[in-house]
Amino acid sequence: MNPQVSTSTVQLDVPNGISDRFSNALEVVRAGAYSNRKPLKTIAADMDVSPSDLSRKLANNPDDPRRFTLLDLEAYINSTGDVQPILYLVQKFCADPQVKQREALAALAQLAPQLQALLKQAGVA
Repeated sequence: MNPQVSTSTVQLDVPNGISDRFSNALEVVRAGAYSNRKPLKTIAADMDVSPSDLSRKLANNPDDPRRFTLLDLEAYINSTGDVQPILYLVQKFCADPQVKQREALAALAQLAPQLQALLKQAGVA
């Protein structure tokens, strides 16, 4: 017997290039945690960890056994409301490559007049 699966469409506004600015989701979390309006110690308390433990997890030191887990990610998002790590993952793993290509071509088309003017100023024909 096949259970019925219900689906829904979600519209997301993913910032352009978020997956290009960061090399992994932990970097997105780290940037968000250190720039959040809440102090790190408040975020850590909300996550039920000490500030030093959170700092160590965010540092991602290969010699440190403390790791930032999926449960930590959920607690971080719950504390801060920062969904940038999710948007990073969506853009990195769910984005249509053809859409990225069309966006890049559109950006190049917008830059073309500026590039032509700069080439002319530089004396390159």
